[in-house]
Amino acid sequence: MNIDISDILNDNTSGSFTITSNSLARIITYLGEEKGSNTDLETVFENIQTAAKDLVKSQPNMALIRRTHYTFVSYFKRFLKSDKSRKEVIEMMIARLKETEKELNDNLKKIAENGSRLITNFNKILNVSSSTNVRRIFEYADDFKRKFELYCLKSDPPLEGVQLAEQMNKRGIKTTIVADAQAGVVMDDINMVLIGADRLYENGFVNKAGSLAVCLLARHYNVPVYLAVETLKILKESERSIKRVERDPAEVYTGNKNITVCNSYYEKIPLDLVNKVICEEGVFETTDFLSWYLGE
Repeated sequence: MNIDISDILNDNTSGSFTITSNSLARIITYLGEEKGSNTDLETVFENIQTAAKDLVKSQPNMALIRRTHYTFVSYFKRFLKSDKSRKEVIEMMIARLKETEKELNDNLKKIAENGSRLITNFNKILNVSSSTNVRRIFEYADDFKRKFELYCLKSDPPLEGVQLAEQMNKRGIKTTIVADAQAGVVMDDINMVLIGADRLYENGFVNKAGSLAVCLLARHYNVPVYLAVETLKILKESERSIKRVERDPAEVYTGNKNITVCNSYYEKIPLDLVNKVICEEGVFETTDFLSWYLGE
């Protein structure tokens, strides 16, 4: 039985944490169903390996997907020729995946706790896209009764910033949706920019297109930029190049077919535009984070 992850592969709005979590849960379910079947272990492994490759291919710049799934595939491969029974191996794989899930959720909680301390009453915060780390920081700050305002860029396409705005507004947080091209209109009123990342590399990070313009605007207006990201997302360019991936051009334009459309969701942003990095280990000045975690 193959693993049906078609809905996850077609998910263009969720961040890397959500896609990773959903795919790990799907593989756990698959292994649970396979415990009582007669499928040979090599076939089970091949199905999981295929799913991992498809996930990485669909989101090549989401380092968390690559790191968690390929690490698991390597771990599984070691036991294909072991003296353990088929049932034992599958139970070990399920346990390993659940450990990974716990690590991801523990990191998410730590980042939310660390980041929420930076938010004070009357802050006006600008956000790009819909990072799970950023959303959880907002939720933690709200739970601690901090009174702050959010300005969410639409992040069009596919409008995941609107989804975040609606989620936060349901919690009673004062929220304003801002057209992507109008970030400069509101930046003079902003106290901080808080964004996430899909990947960290030697001297920069990958995030939703539009992040670079926001970071440059923030620098012009002397607004601090905080980056919320887990260290599991470190994947240097020396290990794997960053790819430009074009999405459906119809999301941008459906008129004259002679007009070329650019619809690339992600871009590279230099880390020197970031004031502080919020990770599971704490909050660091960017220069310290570069030195300690990226070897610069």
